[in-house]
Amino acid sequence: MQKIPESIEALLQPVVEAAGCAWVGGEFRGGPDGLLRVYIDTEAGVTLDDCTKVSDALSGVLDVEDPFPGFYRLEVSSPGVERPMFRASDFALFIGQKVHVRLHRPLAQRRRFEGIVSAVDGEQISLSIEGDQDVFTFPFSEVERANLVFEFGGQKNDRQARRSAK
Repeated sequence: MQKIPESIEALLQPVVEAAGCAWVGGEFRGGPDGLLRVYIDTEAGVTLDDCTKVSDALSGVLDVEDPFPGFYRLEVSSPGVERPMFRASDFALFIGQKVHVRLHRPLAQRRRFEGIVSAVDGEQISLSIEGDQDVFTFPFSEVERANLVFEFGGQKNDRQARRSAK
């Protein structure tokens, strides 16, 4: 999945906000099983009714504007507990929280990092890595994908725990 282009975000964001929700971000995957995924949020949390209302509103705009060629499904959801990060400002909201980041190019011979967001300075993101004294700082433009890491009772979620056990 790739982040949707800013021009399409500018088309869809006002529709989401007019439906009473906050725009979190969007991703798109083309091909025969194309998918447009839009993440929304509200202060009270996202309900099924919120998703339905936003989906109906977006469908109308997407049918008229047709920003993506070919067939695709529209999926509207909450960002969930492992919330994706679409902007540098998203990192600023979660200073002190654990995140997983994948970069476009290696930094210190690594592309993947899991650590605590320690600072955000404009477009510069700093992560403190557990068990490591180093703080890694990189521009947001180098982020390929990033999301919060959910830990239940101090344990990584089941998917991550299974991966770590192998």
